[in-house]
Amino acid sequence: MSKYLPHLVITAGLLPLIATAAEPVKLTEDTYKADLGMIVVQVNWGRAWKCGQFENAQLQALTFTKSPIDNETSSALALETPSKLSADNQFLPYTFVIEPGEYALTAFDVKVARSITEVAHIKGSTDDLIEDGKPIGGSFTVGPGEVVYIGHFGLDCGAEPFLWRNYIEGRKDFERYVNGFRQQFPFVKHVPVRHGLFETQLFGNSYSLKDPVVK
Repeated sequence: MSKYLPHLVITAGLLPLIATAAEPVKLTEDTYKADLGMIVVQVNWGRAWKCGQFENAQLQALTFTKSPIDNETSSALALETPSKLSADNQFLPYTFVIEPGEYALTAFDVKVARSITEVAHIKGSTDDLIEDGKPIGGSFTVGPGEVVYIGHFGLDCGAEPFLWRNYIEGRKDFERYVNGFRQQFPFVKHVPVRHGLFETQLFGNSYSLKDPVVK
């Protein structure tokens, strides 16, 4: 990881909290508003064994912040593992109502362990992920009145544990995914759903659908 983000540090400390003024909320029939945006994201919080040089590793937190990042009133979406001890090794779906705009990855936390007693954290922060106001870690955009699928986030266990964004591939599979989403949230079945991946050169491969919107 260090060859991409040389300022990342491994620490046993806690992930700093980011204050927000307009926090995103989970999508429900009561929270839906036609002039706001919605995002769909899936995260695997499960523990990965024999991950790189470590006995195990676990993604524990992700934070996306609305641009401009240096604005103290910027909205932030903070995701955390539901369990630091027994999270299932599977992707969990999240759907949020958020303010339209561009959102950058501003923090992440990966716990790594060589043994039961030797535990540390690999973290990213705004110092590592934002440079001259630009989201070098990656970003996504959402417009008013649309649903945007931004990807599946989890760990890649290569030489060392690394945050990675995967994705649904192909129009047919994406349409099936949208159908499942609309069955769960029938009150927004009229809202277009866009395959608008979190764009990054560090934490995932580039990919786009030729026809990314399911109306």
